[in-house]
Amino acid sequence: MAYLNSTQLQNWKKDGFLKIPQYFTTKEVAELQNWVNEISSWEPTSDKWLHHYESTSEGPRLSRTENFIPYHSNMKTTVTSGKVHDIVSELMAEPAVIYKEKINYKYPGGGGYAAHQDAPAYEFVDFHITCLISVDTATPESGCLSFAKGRHQEGFIALDQNGCVSPETAATMSWQPVPTLPGDILLFGSYIPHKSSQNQSDEPRRIIYLTYNAKSDGDWREKYYADKRQVFTQYASDGSEKNKQISKIAHFQGKTVENAEFD
Repeated sequence: MAYLNSTQLQNWKKDGFLKIPQYFTTKEVAELQNWVNEISSWEPTSDKWLHHYESTSEGPRLSRTENFIPYHSNMKTTVTSGKVHDIVSELMAEPAVIYKEKINYKYPGGGGYAAHQDAPAYEFVDFHITCLISVDTATPESGCLSFAKGRHQEGFIALDQNGCVSPETAATMSWQPVPTLPGDILLFGSYIPHKSSQNQSDEPRRIIYLTYNAKSDGDWREKYYADKRQVFTQYASDGSEKNKQISKIAHFQGKTVENAEFD
């Protein structure tokens, strides 16, 4: 089954990202919201899902959850089969496999993300496609994603010591905010520069991010999470500031607080 028309495919190639409104029905959105609520209520663990926390004006709040699909059957089905998997496979022109999954909550006051490309943080495979599922409304005020349209064709762009696009280069780029409503999806590749601001609204901006690679490049999901646990354990013991990151690149602009996963 083909999900995309020729205009959408042309825009994808030209822009480096593609928004599809109302990809999920109202009923499906309600299910996704319930599942995100369930996952966010899970107690921290040291060997299963990964919760990351940040400091907000309302106290510590969840910033991100990763590695949740092995522990939530409905989410696993949504991620590994059906219309999300199929549309990503269509863009890849071959079957896709899940590389990693996360929920970014961005509660009121939650931190934004500096201009970056995903490729430097996802080093086991050269190219990935992420499908963003909007669980809540995302606006410029609440910190929706902004993209540097068309800049995905340039490879790595001005990487700084944090693994991000250097602030000087980012300041010269033209950024397009892409608001989303619950049920909308945004597809983007691992080389398109993007960023988001702090949530300055009174509502959360919860978003599911599902990242895939081509099946022909192998199944790297378990390797990715094992590597992340190992690296962050090192960060916690080496006295550097890297243990305050939530990724291998230091793009998160919020203030992290102690996280049980890496104690």
